Formats: sequence, C-alpha cells, structure tokens
Amino acid sequence: MASENRGSGTIGTLERGFQIIEIIEEEESATLTEVANRMGVARSTVHDYLTTLLNLEYLVKNDGAYQLGLKFTRLGTNARETVPLSNVITPYLERLADETGETVWFLVEECGLAVYLAHAEGGQGIKTEHFIGGRSYLHCHAGGKAILAQFPEDRVNEIIDKHGLPEITENTITTRDALFEELERIREQNYAQNYSEQLEQTRAVSSAIVIDGEVLGAISVGGPAHRLRGERFDEELPNLVMSAANEIRLNQLYS
Repeated sequence: MASENRGSGTIGTLERGFQIIEIIEEEESATLTEVANRMGVARSTVHDYLTTLLNLEYLVKNDGAYQLGLKFTRLGTNARETVPLSNVITPYLERLADETGETVWFLVEECGLAVYLAHAEGGQGIKTEHFIGGRSYLHCHAGGKAILAQFPEDRVNEIIDKHGLPEITENTITTRDALFEELERIREQNYAQNYSEQLEQTRAVSSAIVIDGEVLGAISVGGPAHRLRGERFDEELPNLVMSAANEIRLNQLYS
C-alpha cells in the first residue's frame, strides 16, 4: 500500500520500532538477521530495538527467533472495543452466514483503509486472504465501496490522494471518474457489488450501516463467482444484506 509522506513531526526511532514490530508480525517469527536484512540496516541497530521491545515484553524470544508477545492482545482488544457495533455485530453476521451459506464480514474505515473486524462462516464459506485486523484498499471490494459511497466527495478525494487507486485485478476500478460513477450507482441502489475486483473468481455484496449520518461500517457477503450470479447476486443477496444493515441501524437507534 502507498505509504504516507513523513511529516516534520515524525520521530524516526519510533517509526523504525513499529516497522520492526510489523515485520515480525508479518513473518510470525523472525531472527535478528532476518529483520535486519528486511530493513536493510545494521544488525547492531536492530539488536538494540529488539532488546528494548523484549524488555518491555512486547516481544518474546524462542529458539533465537522473535515473536509478538501476548501483551498486544490487550491492546488489540481495547482498540476493537472502541469501535461502535463491535460488541453487538456477531449475531447478525452469524445469522446472515446461516441464511446465505457464504462468508460474511464486518468492516470499518480507518485512515482511508478498510479494516476487517469480525466475520462468520456459512456452510459453503470459502477461505480467503482476509483476517481479523487485516487492512485493504477501499476501492476494490464491495464493503469498501459501500462505505465510500456514504462519504462526501472531498473525503473520497482525500483517500484517493493518500492511497491511490492501485489495480489489484484486471477488474479493479483505477480511475476517479469510474469510481465516482460507481459510487453514485451504489447510493441509488443502497448496496455495493464486487465483480472479482480484489480476488479473482470471487464476488461480494455489501451494504453500509449509517446511523445519524455516521458511517459505522459495512456488512459484506462474499463467495465464488460461480455461486454469486444471476438473481441470487442481483436480488437475493442485496436484499439480505440491506435488511441486516437496516435491522442493526434500527436496533441501535431504539435500544
């Protein structure tokens, strides 16, 4: 993903520390040499960072390799609980997964990206690259487009300026004009569709959850393209996700 420009207030040492954390998270387990090679910096420099993080118990060391410590569990749990709907969304996802047999996700926008916060698997649900806490571009899938459609034009432009419109598959929308045309269509019908724009041979349908003008996230149902087509893709699934989103909205308004 496109990185942000470093501002005058950026603290380089802090930035490097988090870069090390993200490398270890990505690799699941990494040695000093592996981290230093990924970063292109001296082993001695990386050693100081690793030792500090180890002493603070944000990392643990097993057989010479570093892993994330469970201290991150508390931070992640607390961060998730600050998101509206995070504590009430699961039953709706599970019901929708049972009704459709497919995989259902709840995602929100943060820093101009989609963040996957909860999901449920139907009986025919397929495994994808998505995971809890994972982040992706907004323009290339149904949930992200459903959220973007609820934003004012200037906010959408800010997100495009920051992250661009990279081509993920041959079906990905990659121009502003095409994206804004798509967002207008989504607003008119109140749901978004994904035609293999993020993952080949998959499709999805999504509806945003908006309460008092605030976009709280989106529910998305996805599956293989050969199952998500015709009337099921154009009518059945849109009606189900819109009904679920509306039920959540009403329950939150009057609870």
